[in-house]
Amino acid sequence: MNATVEQTAAGLRVWAKGIYPLEAGVELLIRTSGGRFASSALPWIRAGEDPGWWVDVDQLTEDALAAYSGGETRLLRIAAALLGGRPVNLYQDIPGLDRDHVQLVLAAIAHASGSHEHSVPLGPDPEGRYRASDGHPVELQQARQPLPMA
Repeated sequence: MNATVEQTAAGLRVWAKGIYPLEAGVELLIRTSGGRFASSALPWIRAGEDPGWWVDVDQLTEDALAAYSGGETRLLRIAAALLGGRPVNLYQDIPGLDRDHVQLVLAAIAHASGSHEHSVPLGPDPEGRYRASDGHPVELQQARQPLPMA
C-alpha cells in the first residue's frame, strides 16, 4: 500500500503522539530530504490501522541503510535510536553530519527531552545564580573561545 508522504507523515505523527522520543524520531524521518525517509515504500514504514502508519525500527538495520550516503546513514541511526532501536554511537555518528542534519538532530534531541515544554528560558535568578528546575545550582562553564556561528 503506497501513500503520499503527507498521508504517511500524518499517520506517523498520530502513532507517535505523546511519546517525545518517538515524536522526535518520526520528525527526523519526515523533515529530512522532503520526507524521503518517511515514504511508505521503505521497509521500516508500515501500514497499520486507520490513519495507520508506524515505524518498524527492527527494519532500520545496517543492511537497509547501506544504500544511503554516510550522512544519511548517520541521521537514520540517530532516528532509529530515538524510535527505540539500537543505541547510537554519537562519537561515530555526529561528526560527518551536514549542517542541516545537525540542526534536525539537535531539535530532535531537545524535543525528546521535553525541552519544548519549558516555558522559561534558562537565566540567572535575582542573585545571579543559575538553578535547575529542582532548585539545585547549575554550574555553567564559559568556553575559552566562542564557537563559530557562521
